[in-house]
Amino acid sequence: MDPDDWQLTERVWARARSGKGDPFAAAVRATRMAMIITDPRRLDNPIVFANDAFLRLTGYTRLDVTGRNCRFLQGPDTDLDEVARIREAIAAERDVKSELLNYRKDGSTFHNAVFISPVHDEDGTLLFFFASQLDVSERYALAQERDRTRAALETNDLLLREVGHRARNDLQMIAAMLALQSSNSGDPAVRAALGEAIGRIEALGALYREPVHPQEGAGHDLADLLREIADTLVAASGRAHVTLAFDLAPLRIRPDAAAPLALILNEVLSAILKHADPSQALRLTLRVTREGEAVLVEVEEDGSGTALEADGFATTLVDALTRQVDGTRQLRERQPSGHVIAFRFKAARVAA
Repeated sequence: MDPDDWQLTERVWARARSGKGDPFAAAVRATRMAMIITDPRRLDNPIVFANDAFLRLTGYTRLDVTGRNCRFLQGPDTDLDEVARIREAIAAERDVKSELLNYRKDGSTFHNAVFISPVHDEDGTLLFFFASQLDVSERYALAQERDRTRAALETNDLLLREVGHRARNDLQMIAAMLALQSSNSGDPAVRAALGEAIGRIEALGALYREPVHPQEGAGHDLADLLREIADTLVAASGRAHVTLAFDLAPLRIRPDAAAPLALILNEVLSAILKHADPSQALRLTLRVTREGEAVLVEVEEDGSGTALEADGFATTLVDALTRQVDGTRQLRERQPSGHVIAFRFKAARVAA
């Protein structure tokens, strides 16, 4: 080191210890933040003061850094465009802030938030540059981890979509095979049984449709699920005088509750359509409401007769599925005719 550098460093330290001189007093007051002071009046604007925090941050000794331009912190992956921007600001004697990938003495890297300000005397003559450094590597690491997590989620979403697409195709193929078998059977009971099986398969197939709003996250929206199942069943029934009405509050449901809920609705609607008088118009109203800690699902029909109760197997299946998701079922009469089949589920059990 040049003897003059030693003398200048000693003067800087003396002034810092005394608290006299704004740049040096500021450096002492902020000892927890890495900082340096450079002298632009000397060749290559060298460091003339470095606090202990700077030395701890970079791994260099005071002897290593004094008298050198701070470009020694740069390395192969340092952004040269950003370095050029800093150099232009220094040449113009203006404040500049930047973030650079810097290198410690041992070769390890850190992301450095740099703040550089010129220091002028009373007549505007440039005396020093004051620079503080802050290690922001943790923020960069968190951002990288966020990006990796986002990429992993996007990949998983694509895989789930592909699995769902294939599952739905498989279910449709099974339904088609059962439909072919049904059409080749002359036994009405066999055809009816196969028709019911096809309906259940199609209800499960609704679980694997493309999500309407994929950005809303995992799980099915119960309103969308019920609407699709109802539309499919009514269309398959061939009845021209069935009116569907919906009063469905949006509700994301847990994946393990989706299949039981889909099958429950399928059995209820299938029983109603099966036993309703085909010569009369039929209005079906589906409701989903949230009532405190409970989710209510209701199917209202304006026909006559307890359709679900008339089908022993459907009743047994619905009750078993309802218990599976910790729900209860209630049958109420509707005035002047018809019934309401009401289900109550614990929101914590079915809501996502």
